[in-house]
Amino acid sequence: MHYIILRASKEETLKRAVERSKLDRKTNIELVETMWEQFCNLGIYESNVVDTTNYSIQETVSAVQEKIASRAALLS
Repeated sequence: MHYIILRASKEETLKRAVERSKLDRKTNIELVETMWEQFCNLGIYESNVVDTTNYSIQETVSAVQEKIASRAALLS
């Protein structure tokens, strides 16, 4: 099983979340900040992260495909 985490910078994550949220801005920011803290340092799984901050959808797909092809994100 591959374990791949898509993660943008905190600033970009907040921007994306606020743009698409159905929640009020304050609640959404609080939720995203909580989630960001949970995923900002994954210890031994940090190498499984794909930084999507400046990636298009296609670039993100390509990065995930590369991780899978290289078997770099397999759980043991």
